Amino acid sequence: AVPWLALLALARQPPEKPSAAPLLTRRPFLVAWNVPTQDCKPRFQVSLDFSLFDLHASPNEGFVGQNLTIFYKERLGLYPYYTAQRVAVNGGVPQKSSMSQHLARLRDGISKYIPSPAKEGLAVIDWEEWRPIWARNWKPKDIYREVSQHLVHQRQLSWSPEKVNKQAVFEFESAAREFMVNTLRVAKSFRPKQVWGFYLFPDCYNHDYSKNKESYTGQCPDVEKTRNDQLAWLWRESTALYPSIYLDVLLASTPNSRKFVRARVMEAMRISQQHHDGYSLPVFVYTRPTYIRKLDVLSQPDLISTIGESAALGAAGAIFWGDADFTKNRDSCQVIKDYLEGDLGRYIVNVTTAAQLCSTTLCQGRGRCLRQDSTA
Repeated sequence: AVPWLALLALARQPPEKPSAAPLLTRRPFLVAWNVPTQDCKPRFQVSLDFSLFDLHASPNEGFVGQNLTIFYKERLGLYPYYTAQRVAVNGGVPQKSSMSQHLARLRDGISKYIPSPAKEGLAVIDWEEWRPIWARNWKPKDIYREVSQHLVHQRQLSWSPEKVNKQAVFEFESAAREFMVNTLRVAKSFRPKQVWGFYLFPDCYNHDYSKNKESYTGQCPDVEKTRNDQLAWLWRESTALYPSIYLDVLLASTPNSRKFVRARVMEAMRISQQHHDGYSLPVFVYTRPTYIRKLDVLSQPDLISTIGESAALGAAGAIFWGDADFTKNRDSCQVIKDYLEGDLGRYIVNVTTAAQLCSTTLCQGRGRCLRQDSTA
């Protein structure tokens, strides 16, 4: 608790654009649980208490009308992609998709998972098969570049490879932009009280900690910041940003975990300031109760590096996400129960209480505090 009480002495009212009004809970920093732990009690007689969380929702199929909704690729419209076996689904690439059919199905998916137009909540689109910036579709996503080039070459057999590639870039990026923009526009008009955005946008691509443990700075490469700026069209249409700060076990309890998270949150905060007149977009970070590909819970230092760092940098909240591995047996359910009743629960209380106190003291309860020196 001490570092968070110390935050009050270091906090400032930001000179940046004010944040949009706090959402749903009207609290400056909300915490959400989006892990499919609903089976722990009926299957294994392990009761979990989620009263500390502002939002509690399951990402599993069959749960609708929640205040946090995640739309995987099969849940929303007719998202084009290739399977691992290189089979095209819904056209495979955005330039071969049917926009009219997609938008018609889009409304069906939204109506199913968010039945009430009056419902407030967070709405997260999780489309990860391809990226709208051509250069970011490296292996194994290079199939989207290959197919796009092939489509142009089929039409223009006499063109040079360079000319084919240039046209393919234009066609792919234009179609990707149209697909994502139209999706957001229809979603916002159909469910205007939801806060819409794409999971993992913005990204920072600062994963070089495995190669440079000693010299790792965490900084987002300049080229990736430039590419994020090229997505201005996406930030203008979004009503929230949902970056990821999932920790690899290689970062566990090291100074590099904080560097990794700080850069990613700061990049999201930078983008949040630039594309909406008069206010900044809320940033909700996606985190996990455990390290990536592990069921080892985050250490106390890494709770500080993730939730604490995000709150101090001005994020609007943190969303804990997990998959079915968390409830595969009684032991895994018990691990989560102990964590909720121990380190995680205590730290959530510390962070949310300090954020609320600072907001009340310095912002008259109408905003959130930022640490004066974001690199401190």
